[in-house]
Amino acid sequence: MMMMNKPNWRLLATAAVVSAALTACGGDDGNDGNSGEDGRPGGEPATSVSTLNLKVTDASFNNGLPVFTLLATNEDDEAVVGLQGLKVNVAQLLPAGHQVVGDPTKWQFAGDDSRNGAAEIVDQKNGYYTVTFTSLDKAQLDPNFTRRLNIVSPAGTLIDGTTEVPNGQASFDYNAAGAAADYTRNIVATDSCAACHGEGNGIHHSNYIEPETCATCHDGLKAEGGRTSRSFAVLVHDVHKVAAEKDENGKSEYPTELSSCNVCHETSAPAEELAITEWGNWSAVPSKENCASCHADNNHIMEQADSSRCASCHTAEGTGVVKGTIDAHLGEWNDAAEVISQWGSDVEMAYFADTDTTTVTVSITDANGQKLAADQVLPQIKRLEVLTNLGPNYPVLSYYTGSHLDAVSNGELANNTTIVDGNFVLPITGLPYGAEGTDADTAFSFVGLAACSKGNAIVACADVADPDNTDNYTGMKANMAFVTKSGFAPSKRHTDSLEFSKCEGCHNDNWQIHKGHHSGFVMTEQVAHDEEGKVIGLDGCVTCHTPDGTYAPTKNGAWEQKLHVVHGDKNIINDCTQCHTSFNLNAFAKKGAINTGVTVDGNAGYGTPITATCASCHSYPSAIDHMTGETFGNGKFNLDKADAQLAVSAENCFVCHAPDVADHSNVKF
Repeated sequence: MMMMNKPNWRLLATAAVVSAALTACGGDDGNDGNSGEDGRPGGEPATSVSTLNLKVTDASFNNGLPVFTLLATNEDDEAVVGLQGLKVNVAQLLPAGHQVVGDPTKWQFAGDDSRNGAAEIVDQKNGYYTVTFTSLDKAQLDPNFTRRLNIVSPAGTLIDGTTEVPNGQASFDYNAAGAAADYTRNIVATDSCAACHGEGNGIHHSNYIEPETCATCHDGLKAEGGRTSRSFAVLVHDVHKVAAEKDENGKSEYPTELSSCNVCHETSAPAEELAITEWGNWSAVPSKENCASCHADNNHIMEQADSSRCASCHTAEGTGVVKGTIDAHLGEWNDAAEVISQWGSDVEMAYFADTDTTTVTVSITDANGQKLAADQVLPQIKRLEVLTNLGPNYPVLSYYTGSHLDAVSNGELANNTTIVDGNFVLPITGLPYGAEGTDADTAFSFVGLAACSKGNAIVACADVADPDNTDNYTGMKANMAFVTKSGFAPSKRHTDSLEFSKCEGCHNDNWQIHKGHHSGFVMTEQVAHDEEGKVIGLDGCVTCHTPDGTYAPTKNGAWEQKLHVVHGDKNIINDCTQCHTSFNLNAFAKKGAINTGVTVDGNAGYGTPITATCASCHSYPSAIDHMTGETFGNGKFNLDKADAQLAVSAENCFVCHAPDVADHSNVKF
């Protein structure tokens, strides 16, 4: 199974540089940069900062207290002078078994300059800052333990008035002699967090972007305002557990099943290939505190006095009748991945003028891409679902008037489906095709497939007690096809704005979207490709997420709104690059009025396409007023569909605005 998380080579490279710096204590950052003294940025200081890079280049000791040198540069390797509000944290790493046998390693907060004035920070006016500690009295530091320096520069303004400086962080671990640490605790990579939260985006108070910072402060020991802070492991599980709770229909909420620990944790790559030295700690060192963060209702866990007995039974691979921690947490996920890997599909569409019929032909393929006989796999198919619409760029049919048919249901053919030459053939009649050359001349079908399953095996639906129970079937890889009534090349929706790999970053690569209500669409390499074969686009989703919305007029179901609303509600969206690879502004010329998710006089309200799309995030009154002004924007919002459609051609937002993924607020001035 392909795992989402990748080795964080950026951290590995940084660790190597820091290691060399700490060992040599020579002060050279290894980068000659611009003209000037070796190792230092030359020329004038930076006048703008899009990316703030922080790096510790030197460590020494004065009377047993550390003195560090910090280098701050921007994206062009120019010195950043005048940082304000630098926050310095120090922690020590309590080793495994620090209180009782079974305790995992744990960071212990030792002190910071903002709380006790223990560090003096001097701006050298050349990109370098010295951090000198005068005391470290928040905790008794053990000379045998690894220590961590963590520096955070909050987003803000430089002393010279330069604004919009982003946040930056530097963390590295060292020993009491000032050399690189002999051991450390690295379990989750920054890349794993950034996959959902965005690269460089702050998570807490908009300042903290790396798990090293979070773990340094959230140690579960430090008192904050009379209370004890939760440890990072407990806090993270709690927060993401809420996000992944199931709704009243039993469906998993965003981002994915809570059991898929591999969304955040590495679970497969050898440790020596990773910069995450303790990537397997989550499964190898169970503790009462960490396990209870998810299993608070488990009496067996809560009755334990401490963690001393946990690992004696709960090993990563399991002992005797006790299931291993890996299988207990990832067993269902890995079983699903194995089932999904066994089948694929090929889909074709054809139009027959003599009967005004469109056919969808589906062949099931094995793991090697070889076709399987339809009559042989039929008993094992829970659902073969065919969703059809017209006009990929501006779908004609609404959720209710579209063609939503099952070709197979619980191992039996449905809706006049036949088996021809080993393929499933479903006829669709009455599609209201548009004229030749129009978007609606193209019909497209999104095909979902689900197989009855037990564990990691595909089985006959007759062999499961209840094939309608979502535990007894697995959603498979989705696919789609296009055809035109005219016979000319089909219209294709723009696929250069979204790339499915962005979705995989949060949801992992075998997320069964809409399983239960639908077959469970696993969006993989079969859905859409560019000329180089790279997976792109989310074309199939618009078969249901049409301009008219989906099943309810107030659910912001239109594709142009749905993703913004859902991810915005979960506080995931920080910047457009998290999901978008680019913006195709020309695509709006092919769109029409879009359901705004608001009911007007008992009917769904509509807006012109740019206004409706932007309002999915910018729904506050002043933004709506701006977009619908008679001088600027000329958009419409919350009108009858016919009235909104009449105003589409007058919408002129892009006369001034020129949004791109790096800065969607760009204007042409």
